[in-house]
Amino acid sequence: MAINRIFARSPFIVEINQPTQEGSKVELYIYQNGNPPPIAPSYTLEKLIPASNNTQTLYNISPYLMEYIEHNSFINNYATDGGLLNVNEYILVNVMTYWLDPFTQTYQLLSTDTYWAYDGFGYYLQGYNPTHGTTMPVHLDEKDYYFWSDANNTPIVNQLERAGTFVGYLENGWTVKYTQLQTGLSHSYNITADNMYNLYRVRPSYYLTGNKVEILNGLAVLWTATFYPIEECKYDVQVVDFINMYGAWQREFFFKASYEGLETSTTEFNLMQEGANPFWSYNPLLNQRQTFNTNGIISYRVNTGWVDESFSSNLQQLMLSERILLNNEPVKLKTKSIDKQKSINNHMINYVLEFEQSNDLINNVI
Repeated sequence: MAINRIFARSPFIVEINQPTQEGSKVELYIYQNGNPPPIAPSYTLEKLIPASNNTQTLYNISPYLMEYIEHNSFINNYATDGGLLNVNEYILVNVMTYWLDPFTQTYQLLSTDTYWAYDGFGYYLQGYNPTHGTTMPVHLDEKDYYFWSDANNTPIVNQLERAGTFVGYLENGWTVKYTQLQTGLSHSYNITADNMYNLYRVRPSYYLTGNKVEILNGLAVLWTATFYPIEECKYDVQVVDFINMYGAWQREFFFKASYEGLETSTTEFNLMQEGANPFWSYNPLLNQRQTFNTNGIISYRVNTGWVDESFSSNLQQLMLSERILLNNEPVKLKTKSIDKQKSINNHMINYVLEFEQSNDLINNVI
């Protein structure tokens, strides 16, 4: 069953344009996967037509959907075969549209549609209500990826955390196939129910060699990506997780030199001296300029290492993300611009990014 998708960081416009309508209404029934729709609408939007010769009414429903989507449950970015995606990371919405009959002054039901909504976005050039294609089931670009592989990294659960996962809406009867890169050995399993799945990027037994992943409908390949291992013996590899353009967690690795800095901030004021009588005496060992509200923020600078030209699209999604983790800690991206390098101009491509913690170093949460 194909699904209708909304990437709610971009506007999603619902149009109602009955020739004789006097106005229109949209009802949104928002709920989580596995639960029934609410009895009463979560939101009701109404408006009258602009003029008798202009009956078109438009509604942007995306802001109402974003309120319900959360990415607060990230713990470990790994899964088992067919693990279900956390239901807080996307929502379902039933959109019911009505037109206002000018003769009866009642709303007439026009359509009922169900959408799956994600914290993703479309690009301007993708046009009106971007869906990233109607047949692509996976919330990750089809391309080559590199992950941090280490033969000494045990237990196996830590290996899977490093390799990461990807997300896709898979249908009953589809197959997920993993092919090991060195020997061609493969492992497959079948999907038995339509749902959102959190899937291995790398099978546990292929962790040291990498693998190709294919989503198949019978013999037809719907999606494919290849994950290559890289072992870094010198530098501390930095792991970045972020919400990509499809509204799903995506993992990237920064393999080369990294740096950590500290920036502090204070508020300063001048003290009155507290000397003994007479009042003008004072203690020179006391501060005249006193600081308070002293706190700090940790910053980081990381390097990708040598990457392919196509890696710029990964960075673009990272730089547009509103939810980023660096080594499982929430951060903000300080880097606001990069030059998208091309291999014809720069045969060796390396990117440098700067992050800072999105919290003060001293706990001052009230």
